[in-house]
Amino acid sequence: MSANVPPMSEQEWSTATAAAAQADAARLAVLLQAEFEALKTRDLAAFDALQQERGEVLLRLSSVADVAGAQSPVPTWWEALLPGLSQCKQDHLRNIQLLQRQLQAVKGALQALQGETAVSVDLYDKLGQVSRRQGIGAYLAA
Repeated sequence: MSANVPPMSEQEWSTATAAAAQADAARLAVLLQAEFEALKTRDLAAFDALQQERGEVLLRLSSVADVAGAQSPVPTWWEALLPGLSQCKQDHLRNIQLLQRQLQAVKGALQALQGETAVSVDLYDKLGQVSRRQGIGAYLAA
């Protein structure tokens, strides 16, 4: 049974889409902060619980971005969302970095428990990226 819903005008669709995108962008920021808190406390169950909703929000935002990007000119409401979405990107990168550091710490602890003597040193390469070099010899050769 289908409801008798009148079709939306382009203006109504744009307004509804803008409101939904703003809500999704705000929700994404909240989810990324919750991920960061879960990672800080190493609560991987909480971190995993957030992944499905974050994926759904990103999927909806991606769909809106495709539609908004195809318009000429790009809607002002979309342009207004971009700084917040850029911050979300930075927050996501921060979360990735924290997760990678924690993974390295766990790997180091496992190596120590297994009695491995080669200790790896994290150094920054010329591009400012973390590069993995083994032992002190690699450090001296750099």
